[in-house]
Amino acid sequence: MTHRPFSLYVHVPFCSQKCPYCDFNTYAVARVPDEEYTEALLRELESWACDPRFSGRSIGTIFFGGGTPSLLKPASLQKVVDRARNLFGVLSGAEITLEANPSTPSRKLYEEFAAAGINRVSFGVQSFDPDRLLLLGRDHSREDAIQAVELASQAGIADVSVDLIFGVSGQTIEGLQRDIDTACALPISHLSTYALTIEPGTPFFQRQERGLLAAPPDDLVAEMLQFIPQRVAGYGLSRYEISNYSKPGRHSRHNEVYWTGGDYLGIGAGAHSYVARFEGKRLVSGDRWSTLAQPQAYIDGTKDAKMISWRESLAPQALQFEFFYLGLRRMAGVSLQEFHDKFGGEAQERFSKIISELTSEGYVRVDGDVVTLTTDGIALADSVYERFIS
Repeated sequence: MTHRPFSLYVHVPFCSQKCPYCDFNTYAVARVPDEEYTEALLRELESWACDPRFSGRSIGTIFFGGGTPSLLKPASLQKVVDRARNLFGVLSGAEITLEANPSTPSRKLYEEFAAAGINRVSFGVQSFDPDRLLLLGRDHSREDAIQAVELASQAGIADVSVDLIFGVSGQTIEGLQRDIDTACALPISHLSTYALTIEPGTPFFQRQERGLLAAPPDDLVAEMLQFIPQRVAGYGLSRYEISNYSKPGRHSRHNEVYWTGGDYLGIGAGAHSYVARFEGKRLVSGDRWSTLAQPQAYIDGTKDAKMISWRESLAPQALQFEFFYLGLRRMAGVSLQEFHDKFGGEAQERFSKIISELTSEGYVRVDGDVVTLTTDGIALADSVYERFIS
């Protein structure tokens, strides 16, 4: 069994209100069951401590996601970090991220988060424009968001990240530029930008179906996608993944684990986990599973370690697709030598034809043994990924 570090994801599904575009496993509640949910997280951690896939391995990164995990008390977050450290060990200097809503900026609260071990905060700002915030159903103002970032930095949080959404109905290039300029003028080390997608089952989808929500033209969204990296470069942030930009050395180490096929344990309601299985250097299969999505069912399930909702075993073919799908999202691209080491020459030969076609069509470039997306490839990334399904 490998002793490589793994990453820990902690899902907190509670929100004060649910945004109309959100299709994540989240629940709007009037009161967060803080103590009850935290105890369930601790029980689940205990249940994995003797699992041979994780025992004897340290944790390299921790990420509290949601939902709005900043609704948990700092003391509750610290309990989870401390229990993880006691059961597995947490590497010195580990990145510990907390997703936070900027609606209630408080230096005292951020200082308590820092004292609990949080050294990176990701604020779900989405926009600084009042009209866009109203449309997106956000419960914070432009001023709240600015103050939240400033206070978190003053409170000693080493890294602060901001999320922005673009391609929103009524948004212009000028409006997007104002959002970027406002964010980058703040003490941030990381910026994430996501094109709005309308998912089935969300209020936005229902509005769109009824003709009440107009999608921006595709060519405008494509123009925005090209505009963003050019604009943020002037602030010293470089694109390292399709949707993510950072100052040198300040990328999200936790998300890098996902994009490079690393192992991670997800705890909390509806959290996903993944562990790869190797024979020598060869990646032969992967185990993936998820916990029960409903919070109360999950809480009850942790009492007798019956919180798993589903499991699946990934065959090499599925893992080969994910190698390219996740790896090509990174500006560093994917290594054909690494692919050969993981899957063998036969698999590499099968994908060589696809790579050659995509190269001739101008969607990928090959430099030595590294394959990366071109600008055109980034604009049509989903179509490029589909070509690797075999």
